[in-house]
Amino acid sequence: MNWGILLVVGIATAALLSALGVSRSLWTIAGAALMLGAAGFAAQGPRHVPGKPVAADVTPIAIDPGMVAFRDAIFALSPADGLALASADARLRDGDARAAIDGLRGDIALRPRDAALWTGLGYAFALHDRAVSPAAKFAFRRAVLLAPETPGPLFFLGLAYVDVGDLAAAQPAWHSALAATPPGAPYRADIAERVMALDRFLRVAAAHSTKP
Repeated sequence: MNWGILLVVGIATAALLSALGVSRSLWTIAGAALMLGAAGFAAQGPRHVPGKPVAADVTPIAIDPGMVAFRDAIFALSPADGLALASADARLRDGDARAAIDGLRGDIALRPRDAALWTGLGYAFALHDRAVSPAAKFAFRRAVLLAPETPGPLFFLGLAYVDVGDLAAAQPAWHSALAATPPGAPYRADIAERVMALDRFLRVAAAHSTKP
C-alpha cells in the first residue's frame, strides 16, 4: 500500500478545489470523490466498482458571487435570462434543486433556443443528482449545440464534473471551453488558470499511478 500518496493528494485536493472555483458547500462531495479515488489506488483495489444511486441533495448550496459574475460575463445575459438564473440560484440556496430545475424548464419553454438557460438547467440537474446524470448531459449537449462557438456551456459542463470529482471528464470540456474563448475576452485568463490547475493535478496523479 502506498498511503503516502493520500497525504499528497489531500493537500493538493484542497488547493485544487479552491483554484477550480468549486463552491465550498460542494467540497465534501468533490473532495470525497478525489480522496476515495486516491485511497482505492493506494490500497491497490479493483479499478471498476459498481456505483449505487444517491439521494438528491437537499442541503442549501452556497452560490459563489464571483462565479455568478463570471457566468453573467461569459454569457452576456439578457435581463430575462439574468432573472431566470438568479431565481434558480435562490432556490439552490434554499436547498430546493428540484424547484430550480422546474423554474428553468418553464423559462426554456418560453425561450427554447437559449443556451444560457440550457446550461443552467444542466448544472442544476448535476447538483440535484450529485452526478453529471443523463438529464444533465442532455441539457449541456443542447446548450453546446445552440452555442457551439461560445465557451459557457462547456465551461459549466466541466465545472459540474469537477464538483463531483470526475476531473478526467472535466479536462476535455475545459480545454474545449478555452479553445472557444476569444483571445481578448476578459474572462479568458480565469478559464486558462483553471485549465492549468486541472492539467497539473492530473499530471501529478498520473505520475503517482505509475509508481509501484
